Amino acid sequence: MPLRALLVAVCLACAGQCEAAATAASAASASAPAATLRARIAELEHEGDSRPRQAADALATLLLDTVPFGDERLEGLVVRGLLLASASEPEAADQVAQSLEEWARTRDSNAAAAAALLVRARALAQRGNLQKADALLSEAMARLPVGATPLMRLRYLQAHAKIKDDSGKLEDAARLLHEALTLADQVGAAWLRAEVRASLAYVFFEAKQLERANHLNAEALEIASRAQDFTAMGRVHNVQGILLDASGDTEGERREMQAAIGYARRGGAKSDESLYLANLADFYLKSGQYRTALTLSEQVLPLARELKDVGGETVALANIGLAHISMNKLELGKRYVDEAIQIDERRGSSTGVSATLAELGHYLEKAGDIAGAVTALHRHRQIADEILQRDQQKAIVELQERFDAERRAKDLALLNRENDLKSEQLRQRDLQQRLWWMLAAAFALSLVLLTLLYRRVRRSNRALESTNHQLLVQSERDPLTGLANRRHFQAAMKQLAADGKLSGTVFLIDIDHFKRINDAHGHSAGDTVLAEMARRLRETLREQDLIVRWGGEEFLVVVRTLPPEQVEALARRMLGAMAGTPVRYDRGAMEVTGSIGYATFPIEPTLLAVSWERAINLVDTAMYLAKAHGRNRAYGVRLLHARDETQLDEITRSLEGAWNEGQVALTLLQGPTSDMAVAA
Repeated sequence: MPLRALLVAVCLACAGQCEAAATAASAASASAPAATLRARIAELEHEGDSRPRQAADALATLLLDTVPFGDERLEGLVVRGLLLASASEPEAADQVAQSLEEWARTRDSNAAAAAALLVRARALAQRGNLQKADALLSEAMARLPVGATPLMRLRYLQAHAKIKDDSGKLEDAARLLHEALTLADQVGAAWLRAEVRASLAYVFFEAKQLERANHLNAEALEIASRAQDFTAMGRVHNVQGILLDASGDTEGERREMQAAIGYARRGGAKSDESLYLANLADFYLKSGQYRTALTLSEQVLPLARELKDVGGETVALANIGLAHISMNKLELGKRYVDEAIQIDERRGSSTGVSATLAELGHYLEKAGDIAGAVTALHRHRQIADEILQRDQQKAIVELQERFDAERRAKDLALLNRENDLKSEQLRQRDLQQRLWWMLAAAFALSLVLLTLLYRRVRRSNRALESTNHQLLVQSERDPLTGLANRRHFQAAMKQLAADGKLSGTVFLIDIDHFKRINDAHGHSAGDTVLAEMARRLRETLREQDLIVRWGGEEFLVVVRTLPPEQVEALARRMLGAMAGTPVRYDRGAMEVTGSIGYATFPIEPTLLAVSWERAINLVDTAMYLAKAHGRNRAYGVRLLHARDETQLDEITRSLEGAWNEGQVALTLLQGPTSDMAVAA
C-alpha cells in the first residue's frame, strides 16, 4: 500500500478560560479547588495524546467535581469530546457535543456553542466527512470569544489545520499551523511546541518544500528530546522517515521508522504504534522484503482491531494480501485484499477502494497475473472516473454558487443605489416649487449615475465570467505537467464522441518501472521524469492532438483517425521520444522507456463503433501486454472480430487468448533498441 504518513495529530492544548460567566462564589463551592482541577485536566489532556480512551474515561469522573456551567466544567467537556473523537469513538463524542449545545441554549453561551461545533467537527472528520467538518470548524472559530486564551485558540487552530490537510488544502493548513506555532511557543508546553512543528513539517513535505520541512522537524526533534516526551519523539521520527524516503535515503527511512515504533511503545501510544508498524510494512513491501512485511502487517491487524481503527485494519489486510501475492500465493493474497476493499466499500470510502485496486493491479502484474492486473486496474479506473465526475459536478456547482453570490451582491449594491436616488428624488419633489431647477439637475445626474452603474456592472460581470472561465481551465490542467487532466478529457469527449461513440486513434502510454524510479531516486526525481515525458510528447505530437495526464505515470493521447502506417509511425516516434536520451535530474541522469497500447476506432474489420470508455479499456489491455512482454514496446490492435460491444468486452478481458485464437490481430513495435516491426 502507499506510505500511510502521519499528519501528526496534535490533540489539544491544556487549560484555559472559555467563558467569563463563572463567578468566584461558584468556584468556591466546587468540591475541589479550581486550580487543582485545571491542572488535572491538563495532565489528562497530555496523557490523552497517547492514550485517548483512558484519559477520556478519567475525565468523565473528574467532571463530577466541577461546578455546573463553570470554566472547569466547560474545559473538561471540550477535552473529553476531542479525546473521544481521537479514540475512534465519534458517537460518544457526539453525546458530549449535545451536552455543550444544551449548555449554549440555556446559558446563551458563545463559548459553549463554539466548543460544541469543535467537538462535532472532529467527530465528523473521524467518520470521513471532511467537507462538513471544515464548514463547522469555520463557524466554530467565528463564534470563539475574542477573549479566548492562547491555549483555547490553539486547540481550534490545530483541529482545523488537520481537517484542511486531510482535505488536500495545504496552503490553508500551513497558514493555520503557522498561527498555531506562535501560540504554542507562547504557551510554552514542550509537547505542543514539538508536535505543532512536526505537523507543519509534514504539510511542507506534502507541498514539496523539503528544506523547510527538514528545518522544522529538526527543531521538533530537539524540543521533544529535551523534554523526553516519547509520544512526541515517535511522531517526529515518523515524519523524519517520510522526509528521508523523499530524498531517497532508504536505510535512513528504515532506521527512523523503527525508532518511531520504539518511542510509541515507550509512550504507550498504541494507535501511533499501529500506524508506524503499517508504515514500516509498506517500506518492506516496497523494498521486496515480503516475508518481513507480512510479519509486521500481521502484528498491525489485531492492534488496529483492538483500537477500532478501521483505516488501520484495511491497510493491514491489504498489506498482508500484497505480501502473499508477492510470494506467489495469489488466491490467498487476493482474499485478504478483497476483505480490505469490502470494508472500504461498506464505509463508503471510494478513494480507499480505488487506491487499493491500483496497488493490487501493480502487484498482480509483478507476480505475472496479467489478467488479474487488468481487471483490478479497470475497476480502479472506473471508480476513479466516478469520483472525478462527482468532483466535477461539485466544482461546477461551487463555481455557479460563487457567480450567483457575486451577482446578487452587485444587484443589491445597484438596488441600494437606486433606492438612494429615489429618496433623493422624493426630497427634491418636496422642494419642487422653490427649487425646480435642482430637481431637473438631480434627475439628469441620476440618469448619468444609473448609466455609469449599469456599465460598471456589465464590466464586472464580464470580468467575473472571464475569471470563472480561467478557474475552469485551471481545474482541467494537471499542475505538474501542464497537460489536460481527466476532467478536461471528459469535456472533450462530448465533442469528439457526440453520439457517445469514439472516432479516432487512441494511445495509452505508461512509463516503465516508474515505481522503481521513485523508490531508487526519490519522488522529486519521479516528478522530473513525468514533466520531461510530458514535454517530449508535446514536441512529438501536433498542437491539435489531445494529450492527457491520465493518472500516476500514464498518459493518454487521442488523435483524429489516421491510416495504419501513420499510426505505427506515430507510435514509433513516441517510443523513441521517451527513450531517446536519459532524463537529467539534480543528482544525475536515468534511462527511461515507455510501453504503449493503441487502436483506431471504429475498429476494423467490422467497423464496430464503441464508447470512449470501452476504447480505453481495450488499449489499456494492449498496453499491459506490452509491459508483460518486456516493456519498451507498443502493441497496436489492428483487427478485432467483434459483432457488438458485449463480445468486445469478452475479447478485451482475455486479449492475449483472443490473439492466439485469431480473433484479434496485433502489431508489435519495439522501442529504440530495434526498429523492426512484427505484424501478427
